[in-house]
Amino acid sequence: MQKKLIALAIAAAFSAPAMADVTMYGIVDAAIVNASGAGQKSDTLAYSGGLSGSRLGAKAAEDLDNGMKAVVVLEYALDTQKADGVGNARQEMLAVAGGFGTVATGYLQTTGYDWAVKFDPTSGSAVSPLQNVTKGRFLIGAVAIAARAPRAIAYISPDLGGVTVALNHTTSMQAVAPAAPAFGTDLGNLTNTSAGANTATTATLLSATYTGVANLVVGGVYAATSGTSATLGVNLTDMALGASYDLGVVKLMGTYQTTKTSAANAQTDKAMSFTAVAPVGPGAAVFTYAKNTIASTSGVGGADNGNGMTLAWLQGLSKTTTLYAAYSKMNQDADTRAYSVIGNALSAASLDLGGSSTLVAVGLKKSF
Repeated sequence: MQKKLIALAIAAAFSAPAMADVTMYGIVDAAIVNASGAGQKSDTLAYSGGLSGSRLGAKAAEDLDNGMKAVVVLEYALDTQKADGVGNARQEMLAVAGGFGTVATGYLQTTGYDWAVKFDPTSGSAVSPLQNVTKGRFLIGAVAIAARAPRAIAYISPDLGGVTVALNHTTSMQAVAPAAPAFGTDLGNLTNTSAGANTATTATLLSATYTGVANLVVGGVYAATSGTSATLGVNLTDMALGASYDLGVVKLMGTYQTTKTSAANAQTDKAMSFTAVAPVGPGAAVFTYAKNTIASTSGVGGADNGNGMTLAWLQGLSKTTTLYAAYSKMNQDADTRAYSVIGNALSAASLDLGGSSTLVAVGLKKSF
C-alpha cells in the first residue's frame, strides 16, 4: 500500500498539471517616431513600445485549501516590428497567496519596478525622461539595474490599514566591475571550490506604500547590493521616495531618489521628477520633467548631469485602446553624451558632447 502511495505521489509530481483558470493578456503598442540628436542624422521609423512596452503574458490561478491560492505568471517582452519579436522574460513567477499576503519566487519584477510605474505615468515607455536619467546608474526604476531580479524570493503583505510592505531578495546576481552591478543568472558559490573565496553576490529591496485618504499615495523603496570587491566591484545603496495626489482637475506626482557606491570618497548621485496629468474628457494631457545630479567622485565616472521633459496627449478610444502623441527632449552637460531619447538609445559615440536630442511619437496602444 505504501509503495502505491509513493508511486502516485511521484506520478503527480512529474505528470501534466491539472487544469486551472488561465488568462492570456498583453499589450501591443506601435508608434511612428522621429528621433534626432546633435551631431547625428535624424530618422523616422516604426517602433514597438512608444507608450508602454509591448508584452504577452499568461496568468494561471488555482484555489487551494484554507483560502489560499496558487498563482503562476509568465510574461515576455514583444517587439511587434520584427520577425524575432518575442524577447526576454519580463517576469516568471510562482506564488502562493492568502490572508498572510503573497510569497513568490522566480525571475521577478521587483518592488523597485512597481514604485517607478506607480509614480511615473510614462514609465516603461520610449518617452520617459526619468528612465533616461536613471538608466544604468540607479538600482530603482522601471529599466534600472534592480527592476527585475533572477533567482529571487519575494513577500508582499496584505493591506495593513492602508499600508503595503514588500520585501525582495535575489539570491544570485552577476556583477560587472568596477561599475554598477547587473543582474544575471550565475550560480553564486555553486561554481566555486569549497576552499575558494566567496563569489556570491546578492541584492535586497524593501518597500512600503501608503494609500491614504484624500487621494494621496506615498511610497518608498530601499535597495542594496552585497558582494565581495573582487566580484562586485562596488556595492550600491539606493533610496527612493514618491508621492501622488489627485486634485480632480489635475493629478500631481513627484519622485526623489539617491544612489551611492561603496567606492572610496564616493558621493551621492540624485534624481528627481515632477509630473502633472490633467484629464480632458476621454483623454489626458501629461507633462513630466526629470533631472539628475551626478557627483564628480561617484565612483562610476565623472560628473555628467542630464535633464529631460515630455509632453504627451493620451486619447482614450475605448477602455483598452489609447491613441497618443508625445514630444520628448533630453539635455546634458557640456562634457557628456550619456543621455538621449528612447532610453538613451542614440549612439553615444555619434552624439555631440553636451548635445540635446528630441523625439516625436504618434502611436496606438491596445491592451487585451
